[in-house]
Amino acid sequence: MKIGIVYYSRSGNTKKVAEILQERLKQQKAEAELIEIEHVKRPGFFSAGRAALADKELPIKNTDFDLKKYDTILVGSPTWGGRPSPFIKSFFNKAENYKGKKAGVFFTSGGATEKAHTGKNIKDYLGDKGLKLIENSLPVQMRKESILDGEQNIDNFVETVMKK
Repeated sequence: MKIGIVYYSRSGNTKKVAEILQERLKQQKAEAELIEIEHVKRPGFFSAGRAALADKELPIKNTDFDLKKYDTILVGSPTWGGRPSPFIKSFFNKAENYKGKKAGVFFTSGGATEKAHTGKNIKDYLGDKGLKLIENSLPVQMRKESILDGEQNIDNFVETVMKK
């Protein structure tokens, strides 16, 4: 199974979770590749939150992505104002060959993840883009690249992703 792990990370937290997922998926004999979304300009804390709340796209550097080779796509985002990073939307509005593929969602938050609507918002958006979403999402509460809550769910998420 080939898995593309698409993520945006402003502070390094979401990148850390993406790397853990890649490692755990490889332990399960999956081919897992990281695809980091690169911003043109790193948004400030407040402007990032405002852009997320306004459901606004922000410009990205890497706009030429063909996701054809992946069987499954995992999408990761930080939580900004209870919503996903606008860079996720920017990426999927430019990427190619992902419709009909299996997809999973993971997200990070500095606060309590059960209050964030990030997972649902990403799933709704990806579903509208034609991806087949796995039921579970993976919320992870983080602080300075350290997991505070959610690590116990990573193996369950990987197990769900690996099911055919």
